[in-house]
Amino acid sequence: MPLALFRPRPYLHQAHYEGVLGTTLTLQVRAQSPRQARAAEAASLAEIERLERIFSSFSPDSELACWQAQGIAQLSPELHALLRAAEGWMAHTHGAFNPAAAAIQALYRQNPKPTEDELEALRQALKGPLWRLEGRVAHKLTALPLTLNALAKGHIADRAAQAAVAQGAEEVLLNLGGEIRHIGSQPVRVGVADPLDVADNAPPLARLSVCNQGVATSGRSQRGAHLFDPRTARPATQMVQATVLAPDAATADVLATAFCVLEPMLSLALAEVFGVGCLLVEANGRTHTNPRFAQQRTEVIR
Repeated sequence: MPLALFRPRPYLHQAHYEGVLGTTLTLQVRAQSPRQARAAEAASLAEIERLERIFSSFSPDSELACWQAQGIAQLSPELHALLRAAEGWMAHTHGAFNPAAAAIQALYRQNPKPTEDELEALRQALKGPLWRLEGRVAHKLTALPLTLNALAKGHIADRAAQAAVAQGAEEVLLNLGGEIRHIGSQPVRVGVADPLDVADNAPPLARLSVCNQGVATSGRSQRGAHLFDPRTARPATQMVQATVLAPDAATADVLATAFCVLEPMLSLALAEVFGVGCLLVEANGRTHTNPRFAQQRTEVIR
């Protein structure tokens, strides 16, 4: 009988960084050797840095910022593709995702009780069009500042995980400020925080089994009262948190933001259309899930 070939166990490498895209990055990589794992980590970090130079809303030197300052520019393939995707998501989410939504927060910072005239003027401006694409040339058509954060961070998580795999990683689990991307053959468990229990040692609201998927959570418990409804130019108050389980982190990211704005029944309907799982938590404590989420839920604490 021939001897079975010995296959060494993959090497597990873990890293944690602060200040990546203004948030935290946790990276777990399995590879055949420490050298391969470190190469995968370096590739992931390099891809995050490269895409930050394109999509950042905070750096005045990013491609996104420069285009907005100029009003017209020929875009890189990456920014052009993300603007195209943003156009689609604005339509798919009935306006709940809007790259100009930060203007609502700015208005409320200046005046906590804006007048109805101010709100109506902003509502009309948010309806757009916000830009026009002619081939690779983009024309900015609004005076409102634009940010793609609710789509770009998930996209960057996807690309960073893929970059690690391209360098030989057999499995990657990446958490970029709450945007989670897993690539690998073995499922991993991911916890969903309970937005109504603020204790540091609070158990998760639910645990998920995730394999080759993205997970994103958005809501008031994550960053305070930062969510606004672009359809009304008012704060979004019905939902406290939305978690989305999708084939990729970009889809999970944008839909988690939209589902914090939309009515729960509409969010559940859209989740079925796009083939994603969702867990929605209303401010009154009521929760909603769809069958796809239930299939990968291993435990619900509350």
